[in-house]
Amino acid sequence: MGTFLDDLKKSVETGEFNSEAAKKIIEIDKLASQKLEGGGTPGLNAIYDKIDSAPPKPAPTDEEVLELNSAYEKKMEEIKKQDAVNAQLATLIEIEDMVKLSIVDMLSFTKELEEKFGKEFLAKDPMFNELYLRIQEVKNKFEPTLLEYVHKEALKE
Repeated sequence: MGTFLDDLKKSVETGEFNSEAAKKIIEIDKLASQKLEGGGTPGLNAIYDKIDSAPPKPAPTDEEVLELNSAYEKKMEEIKKQDAVNAQLATLIEIEDMVKLSIVDMLSFTKELEEKFGKEFLAKDPMFNELYLRIQEVKNKFEPTLLEYVHKEALKE
């Protein structure tokens, strides 16, 4: 199509029309005339017919507008409430994850302490007694909680 237009442009500029260019111009002019006379292509005419045959939709009444606005406002209020709940839920989950990680860190630290001072704990050195008791208290308090949490998470999967 590009060479055709170039050839046509050259023919117009030079005033020399070859028979092929003239045939194309006549063909294009004929098609354009048919479409203008017929109102367009069959597909376009079908669209126009559908548009013309569709009954016009009446404008909504003031009552309908108020009803639609009310429904819209209710929906927006529900969305705002859901957003607020989702934000709080996200915060709670984030805090829960931080607490879980803190417990893991604390239990890891108690394990390190047991490894580091294991000989002293076995020898029941009185200087390490308070540290030993505190480690046991932390482990007794938080290991079951962490194990329960891990078990619940495994069941979810």
